[in-house]
Amino acid sequence: MTDSSVEFKYESMLDGYPDTSIVFGESAHNQLNGFLIASQAKSVLAFAGGSRSGSLNKAVPTLFSVFSSTDFEVSSYMNIPPEPAVTDVRAMRDVIAREQPEIIVAIGGGSVMDAAKAACLSYESGMDVTELFGVNQASRKFPEKKFKRTICVPTTAGTGSEVTPYSNIVDPETGVKKLIVETQIIPEYAFVNPKFCLTMPRDLTLSTALDALVHCVESELNIRAENAHPAAAVWGIQGIRLISAALPVVLEKPENELARQYLSAAATLGGMCIRNRPTSLPHLCSFSFYGQVPHGLAVAALLTPFWSYYLGDESIRAATMKMAGIFSKIPEKTPEEVVASFSAFIASCGGPKRLSELGCSREILAKTARDALLNPVKLQTSPRPLDPSNASDIILKILEKAW
Repeated sequence: MTDSSVEFKYESMLDGYPDTSIVFGESAHNQLNGFLIASQAKSVLAFAGGSRSGSLNKAVPTLFSVFSSTDFEVSSYMNIPPEPAVTDVRAMRDVIAREQPEIIVAIGGGSVMDAAKAACLSYESGMDVTELFGVNQASRKFPEKKFKRTICVPTTAGTGSEVTPYSNIVDPETGVKKLIVETQIIPEYAFVNPKFCLTMPRDLTLSTALDALVHCVESELNIRAENAHPAAAVWGIQGIRLISAALPVVLEKPENELARQYLSAAATLGGMCIRNRPTSLPHLCSFSFYGQVPHGLAVAALLTPFWSYYLGDESIRAATMKMAGIFSKIPEKTPEEVVASFSAFIASCGGPKRLSELGCSREILAKTARDALLNPVKLQTSPRPLDPSNASDIILKILEKAW
């Protein structure tokens, strides 16, 4: 945190993101108020989660106080669950159809924002959420249509959903999360107030921060991403530095506002990164752990074995060495040492070092390997692409070795 050799300059990075207008800082909610007044909107619909990501930290009452100071009508849909399913998205879509709001605001963690983005797209396109799974399904069906986008107010520091084209929704029929990738669901505005994270429980702080950290690392490893923003790699390194410096501090002193600020900035940077250089196998496999293990813990445990697998590619070894000296005070000399330092950092924060520490039955490994085929897009965007014909076998061997 106080290392003068590392400058945490992220403000210009947030300002330079082309897809979302990001307002960052403790006055963000007041600037949201100004935006709403300037928009001359007559109606707003607010989606929000439960106490862990919204009302406990006073974000929801604070923002509803902001809304009440304006002249427009405000409706709300609350208590969106931590793992929203297709039924939740359908219910939210129906609320949008009934209320016909001019502006939709999502207040909460990644689950709330993901569900709001999916519901808005479902309503705008007239397509059921299950028809949206995959890449740009709505845009392909309606190539000339411009869809309304949400405004996001994150209350956790992890997913970066406030700036991404992604929505992860549980499909009960398959028992796995499925991914919606749609450029037109990237939120138009994100109002990020780090103070909303001050009262996050320790377990939620750890899990969400690890999710953001893995976003940044995976983006650094995704060197083959096409048409990526030229600054994406810089965003990723900065996010990794911010989290490695701030997370141990926050876990010891949760009221530390500067450290919370760093984690919030890193989470948004992570979202910016994966919009340009998407996540791959660790996140793909984490979809099978939903409902059993907090997402951030799952991806943190999964990154180490898949990162080691990626090192079979010389270009990934070179990308890995750019992270030398971040997780350890002594710069590592080999890519394998960098991966080991990452794993040691996770363990030092109280995260899992091996998959067996997640508390799941070993049977989940085979299911995870099978489920990977349900989200084939990430098999092809892997730093070491996998052929669907043998992907399950390769993934299962990697997971068994990491157990």
